[in-house]
Amino acid sequence: MNSRRVLIVGNMLLTNGIVRMLEEDPRFAVLGCASSVDEALMIMNKQVADAIIVLGTDNQTTLRVCPVLAQYPEVPVLRADISKDHVELVTSRRIEATPGELLEAIATLPRRSV
Repeated sequence: MNSRRVLIVGNMLLTNGIVRMLEEDPRFAVLGCASSVDEALMIMNKQVADAIIVLGTDNQTTLRVCPVLAQYPEVPVLRADISKDHVELVTSRRIEATPGELLEAIATLPRRSV
């Protein structure tokens, strides 16, 4: 069985419990732990993860992961905040359009259901 390779980004105090949980499940392989986005990009440049878990306690955590989304738009990023009762899926999607076609690209995006 192929394990899903997971990269974890966050403070080491937060990552230890997630690493243990993932290592106990044969469906997952921990690719590494990074304390910063720059460190995460260095790991991803060597071996691309199937998913990235970003651990944090503020909205700045999501903003800090933008360089990863830009470089690896096909890799899903899960944002987990220990103070919340849910996990957020952050994704990136490339749209083929020139800057001059920006308005048309926005107009063709799927409508939000909310």
